[in-house]
Amino acid sequence: MLAKLHAGVLPDEAERQHVDCKEEAGRRGAGGVLLPGKPQNLAAADQLASEVACLANTPGGGALIVGVEDSTGRFLGAALEEDWLRHRIYERVGLAPAVEAVTVDGMRLLVVYAAEAREPVEDLKGRIRWRAGGHCEPVDRAEWWLHRQNVTGHDPMAAVTDHTYLEVSPGAVAAAQRYLSSSSGPGATPRSASVRDLLNSLGVLRPDGKLSQAGALTFCPADRTYLSLSAIDVEGGDVLLPPLDLSGLSLLEQVAAVEDRLDALNTSLRLEGRQGFAVTSVRRLPEGAVREAVLNGVVHRDWMQPDPVVITWIDADSAVQVVSPGGFVGGMNAGNVLTQRYARYPALADLFRALHLVEKQGLGVDRMYRDMVTLGHRPPVLVEEEGPRVRVRLTGGRPVLPVMNLVTRIQPNIRQRDVRVALIVYTLLREPFVTAERLTGVLQRSSDETAEALEAAAECLVGDEPLLAHYKDVWVLSDAAVAALEAVADRDELRRRGVLPYIKPDITGAEAVSRKWLSIHDRYTSGDHALLTGLTTTGARGQLERLERDGLLIRGEGAGRNSHFIAGPGLKQTPDSTV
Repeated sequence: MLAKLHAGVLPDEAERQHVDCKEEAGRRGAGGVLLPGKPQNLAAADQLASEVACLANTPGGGALIVGVEDSTGRFLGAALEEDWLRHRIYERVGLAPAVEAVTVDGMRLLVVYAAEAREPVEDLKGRIRWRAGGHCEPVDRAEWWLHRQNVTGHDPMAAVTDHTYLEVSPGAVAAAQRYLSSSSGPGATPRSASVRDLLNSLGVLRPDGKLSQAGALTFCPADRTYLSLSAIDVEGGDVLLPPLDLSGLSLLEQVAAVEDRLDALNTSLRLEGRQGFAVTSVRRLPEGAVREAVLNGVVHRDWMQPDPVVITWIDADSAVQVVSPGGFVGGMNAGNVLTQRYARYPALADLFRALHLVEKQGLGVDRMYRDMVTLGHRPPVLVEEEGPRVRVRLTGGRPVLPVMNLVTRIQPNIRQRDVRVALIVYTLLREPFVTAERLTGVLQRSSDETAEALEAAAECLVGDEPLLAHYKDVWVLSDAAVAALEAVADRDELRRRGVLPYIKPDITGAEAVSRKWLSIHDRYTSGDHALLTGLTTTGARGQLERLERDGLLIRGEGAGRNSHFIAGPGLKQTPDSTV
């Protein structure tokens, strides 16, 4: 393509199904005058994101040549930064294409490579398009999956069945309309749509009236229970609510029935804080987190296994546990669920996404973590067990009001929804300091990504003060953040809820803080201890001298400003622990 353009062939004559030429959006001024290019151009990112979605939907994928005038083929150049553009496209359509800079006739161009997607990709207007000849044309989900099945046949949920739309359960159609009516976004299906139109818009109906496996599973009556929900009072205790026999209902009807029962179990709590904190009502567990845990178990389970997804509500703990058949797949594990994206059955995942039951792949897990920790609850527990099976546990109860107060005061507001910031704050509520190395495991991200997350958190404010403070080679909560917590609850109440256990500690707490610091540092000063614990310098020195007398610390060489302590035999012999 580049050779043809260089030889003077017009784009319309040179373009092929898998290659397209684009001029950067936003580079024309008054009278069509070409303006200088910019390394970061949001208009161009929006334009190219939709074009990448089109190419990704096209069998075989394709490439965009950026920096070419559409009508003449003249090389205009492209100034966009490759990494910036790649990330902006990923933010918009969930795909991270390869972006490569090339030079032709001394002019810098960009080539954006889009691999063929495993599932339909919507552009910024909610459309599914693919290349037909030299242009992007609309395609419906059903046609997309039909072609996908004919070409690859690797996803059993995309396979055609003998079931027709006439076998669809009226209750499943009503449930689908209920879920779709909750969304008014692009591509929403009108409630008055016929059954055929509804199924076609969801991508599960073939031109001959046959349903895909995902469609038959979701909409046709089942001969067994797919979701088994029970409630108990305590672990190993009495059954409060036995599981129902849901056979005869479609998967979608079973999902709706389980959601309704969980909604009744997950009652609301009325909260009233101190010092003007607003009276509010919240669920014992965040509704979005509960839904994600259940639907994640349904969509990503191994459907070759006959066992149901087992859901247990533990009333005394305000907890829900979801056990789904099948282990982790696609390189995923409990340590990377925040960053890895994989669907065992892309057609089923896309159907639930089209029904607005789940978020774009993987984002729901992020929000499950965020919704839990911003209320002061523990992060979700995800483990793979023998079977194999995956168990997810959420434990809620009465939220920690000081944590809610702190989160709602974080500026800019958008960072209140950032799962990275939420997890950094959660960690610092329980540990006196963090390092980038410590956070790589918490955030499940690389060192560079963790550094970026720390920068984002460090730029946040609480009122007019920073959220975090940098001290030596570690990060701590700022005085303003601690004050926001203490404005809603006294120190004893905070400690009972596991928040700021290291502030004004007793000697046992002082030992824990010292141990944590000396696990990664050679020396510990009274100034270090004072900053981490909120004690006065005199009080901090007194605690360290007490630890010295107990044989846990040894006074190092030096006096005055060089005065410090090192780990003593007692501290070295006791295993390290998290504060």
